[in-house]
Amino acid sequence: MRFNRAQREGSDGQLPMTSLIDVVFLLLIYFMLTSQSTRESELSSALEAERRSGRQTSNLQAQVVSVERVDGVPGYRMGERIMRSPEQLEAILKQLPKDPGVFVRVAGDVPIETAAGALQAAKNAGFKKVSYVPAAN
Repeated sequence: MRFNRAQREGSDGQLPMTSLIDVVFLLLIYFMLTSQSTRESELSSALEAERRSGRQTSNLQAQVVSVERVDGVPGYRMGERIMRSPEQLEAILKQLPKDPGVFVRVAGDVPIETAAGALQAAKNAGFKKVSYVPAAN
């Protein structure tokens, strides 16, 4: 784009600041009026809601059951414990708190029956929240 000499001399290449400030204030007022605001007194904390309902919060974490090959044989691992059958796994899971739930992490090299056994053992032990997680390679 080419400007002739008269156009270049008349403007110094700056925008008028008064117009810019007006536009900024109008945008600010628009966003303030159109946004939804709630008063802090209307917000209730989760702890207060639980106190009213009688429920207690739990700092417990979900259990993790790893279905993997242990010494070349498919098995179940929870921390340092190693179980060879779904019945052994179910007996241990029955002793644990049920609210946090359980994650069943399955390695790629185990038979599907072993993974299904872990999921069924968690359900039989009384867990309502059972999540299947494939193990990362």
